[in-house]
Amino acid sequence: MTQQEKSHASALTPSSRSAALEEVRTLFLSRVERAVRSAGVESAVSIAALRDGAIQLLDQMTTENARTGFALANSLTASQIRLVDDNQLELSIRLGDISKRLRDECSAFLYKFHQRFATLLDRPTLRMADNPLSPDAICRALAEMFGSSDSAHRQAIARLNEIETHLARELPLVYAELSELMVRYGVAPAKVVSSADEARVVASGKRGGEGGPARGDAMVALQQAVLSKQPSGREAGGGESAPRFEQILGQLDQWQARDDLFDASAPRGTSSVLHTLKKTEALSRLRAQDAVTLDVLSALFDALLEDHRLSPALKTAVARLQVPVLKSAILAPTFFNDPEHPARALLQSMGQAMIGLGPAVDADHPVCAELQRIASSIQSGFQRDPEVLVRNGAQLESFMARRNHELQGSAQGFIALAREQEKQDLAARAAWRAVISRLPGNVPRIIGDFLREHWTKVLAAAWLDGGPDGHRWRNNTAALDDLIWSIQPKVEPEERQRLGKMVPGLLARIKGEMDGVNVNAEARAPFLEACFAFQAAAIRGRTVPSPPPVPAKEAADGDILAVLHMAGLTLQSLRPSNPDARVTSDLVRELVIGDWVEFSMPDGSARCGRLCWISPEMGNPLFMNAGWDSAISVARTTLERQLASEAASTGATLSVFDNAIEKALHQSIPDRV
Repeated sequence: MTQQEKSHASALTPSSRSAALEEVRTLFLSRVERAVRSAGVESAVSIAALRDGAIQLLDQMTTENARTGFALANSLTASQIRLVDDNQLELSIRLGDISKRLRDECSAFLYKFHQRFATLLDRPTLRMADNPLSPDAICRALAEMFGSSDSAHRQAIARLNEIETHLARELPLVYAELSELMVRYGVAPAKVVSSADEARVVASGKRGGEGGPARGDAMVALQQAVLSKQPSGREAGGGESAPRFEQILGQLDQWQARDDLFDASAPRGTSSVLHTLKKTEALSRLRAQDAVTLDVLSALFDALLEDHRLSPALKTAVARLQVPVLKSAILAPTFFNDPEHPARALLQSMGQAMIGLGPAVDADHPVCAELQRIASSIQSGFQRDPEVLVRNGAQLESFMARRNHELQGSAQGFIALAREQEKQDLAARAAWRAVISRLPGNVPRIIGDFLREHWTKVLAAAWLDGGPDGHRWRNNTAALDDLIWSIQPKVEPEERQRLGKMVPGLLARIKGEMDGVNVNAEARAPFLEACFAFQAAAIRGRTVPSPPPVPAKEAADGDILAVLHMAGLTLQSLRPSNPDARVTSDLVRELVIGDWVEFSMPDGSARCGRLCWISPEMGNPLFMNAGWDSAISVARTTLERQLASEAASTGATLSVFDNAIEKALHQSIPDRV
């Protein structure tokens, strides 16, 4: 344990540590139990076994004997604590898969919780897998619960899907609230040492939105770019004396308290107020490294305040942080090298909170109001102690976790609509394949185009009515076969005689089915006339002259928008125009619940939504945004194509803070003289 970690641990008195552990224990148990009960588990025996299993690792780790003997210090793993019977291999495998998915879906909150919880336990080297409140531990507790249950093994397996759904919704909020609770107790994050096996989880804990690592290196690169503009020979450590340093900080305190400097509606609202401060006498004698810091943050806040995605109300919140962040960076030499520095972590969290809000959001929007509250709290409360930044950052993360929890909780109705849309997608695909597979290469263009556009609708309706084995599907595919046969030239008298008897009934069947899917008279008239001409010629043993060549109809490669309504809910479904579009990559499979994705609509507009569900059958993602009046289901094939062509974007590319770093890095930075 480093000296800093020892000081953090020693700051907790035995009584405060005990109180914090008890609160953590109570909150964790209640939330896990609530999630499992919501999944339909009501047996008192099962719930008791769940509670015992969920907390026994924590109790063992925090008993006096375990704490002094370190019997469980480094390996509280399933190999030593046997919760899964050897005969229940399938259950064990399923629980292992669930544990992995839960870690992925709440990784950011889990990582930050784990850092502070390791300090609370006074175990800075605690591995994520050994955390007694991790998803791994929860799944071992579920094994205890199922082992105590009277239900059949198959019933237990079936119940797991619902349990996973509710835990995936609950755990991000649980870990965010546990982190905020520990911040209130003054529990500092430990610099946890991660094993190679946990590297992915730790990296995703610093994710920019979809699992990529935080852009700490970009911040260092920005600092180096500014350093390159410094006059040669300037001493990095030179500058003011200690009294002068305090005088500068005092002047920054005074500027920080001035509201008039941070109004985004003022003329300077789109440029950093730090540029103005550079010209003051007080900052003219900064140490070299502090002058670099001022230049870096000026460029960074310029980029933030010029971001067209941010409304004036959001920019006002950002502007209020300029001086506090400058002071924090001057006071902490590790600011640029440490992505977890409290000021940087706060900016990152604010940037994440702004995703999906849009440029028109006003001060009354709940997220905007919370960001302004936090910015005002820091502006008025931050002097030298970074705990002010830590506390407000934890409050913001809890606020956003609760908001996302509510959004996720409202997804069930839209998921039902998305499943219905998928049935229609499957029907459309089956219909398209049935038509395409039957069309000969010499089919007349007017007939082929009509069948692809309209008879596919007839077959899709038949598929929905009874599936591919249903009576209606068989009748309508048979009608399609008869129609295609009927327009081919006939040589034998028996064929012509058969055709003459078939045509009236066939055309009646076709007209009736077209009525059922509302094909209008204008669309069907040319088709029916062409059919009659080809059939009449075939009956007479003749052929119809080929029409003049026309350009082949291009295959549809764009998208269409379908809309479904049910029980007061509306689902928009973005689908490829070609029902048989094929998946060409696995980019969508990399997404996890909670990721934000910006994608393009058929009219060219952009939508930014939070991933709330992925279809297990077709892999289609469902996106929601509290600012929308509907949810949007996007076909996997559509999103794969948009991601590959960069018409859609995810994760760190949507983060306001990450984008500002990149923009500042590539803009022209003036030389210092």
